[in-house]
Amino acid sequence: MRISITNNWIYFFQACLQQLIILVLTSITWAGDLPLIVIDPGHGGKNTGATGYHQSSEKKITLTLASRIAKQLKGQCEVLLTRKTDSHIPLLERTSMANNAQPMAFISLHVGASFRLYPKGVRTYYWQSGQGESFYEHSITETESDNHPLLWDHLQRYHLNSSKSLAQCVHNSILSHVNLYNRKIVGAPLFVLAGADMPAILIEIANITRPKSEKRLLHTPFLDKIARGITHGIDQFIKKNAYNLKTDLHY
Repeated sequence: MRISITNNWIYFFQACLQQLIILVLTSITWAGDLPLIVIDPGHGGKNTGATGYHQSSEKKITLTLASRIAKQLKGQCEVLLTRKTDSHIPLLERTSMANNAQPMAFISLHVGASFRLYPKGVRTYYWQSGQGESFYEHSITETESDNHPLLWDHLQRYHLNSSKSLAQCVHNSILSHVNLYNRKIVGAPLFVLAGADMPAILIEIANITRPKSEKRLLHTPFLDKIARGITHGIDQFIKKNAYNLKTDLHY
């Protein structure tokens, strides 16, 4: 009888400990009192990115979207933007900024740009070396010079599963908030993700080179819906991590 009571108390304290860890994970941070998320508005400064028929630029749209995500995450997460103004930030510096901050996740924002006849939609990338579709076959044109060293080329290998999980959470959440064609989740050797020492993804939204899609990107309510989808996806990723930690605990 004494052994049975002792075991019951052990199980009780284990359950309490698990719940405490979950509570701590979802309410404290890598960087203060809340989880830290790095949002990277693609392009900037001399690198305008893609431009539309109405002369809108990718760099302005990604910065606007990033600011709306930061606003919607207020109170839930700390947000670090790799740029807050129309400034040129080299890709390696963006990744370095994220690594120094040690966030829970890194999300790079881009806008689609192609004259191919595939439907406009949303595509989410995670880093995958030499597999999947080639980065340079698609519309994201922000690259570094050929002789630039890939200093952290293998770091994302350690975060492959968590980056895929982040991609799934955010991608599916965007589609649940906005009527966009599902252009799938794809692994590709993207420079800006290669050296990120945390779960990292790149999101490509709509198509700025198609006039109707460009107008939609310039419509504030549309960007708010995209931001809401990304925000909810981040929240799902945080909760999923908490659940995985709970189920992985062993005594």
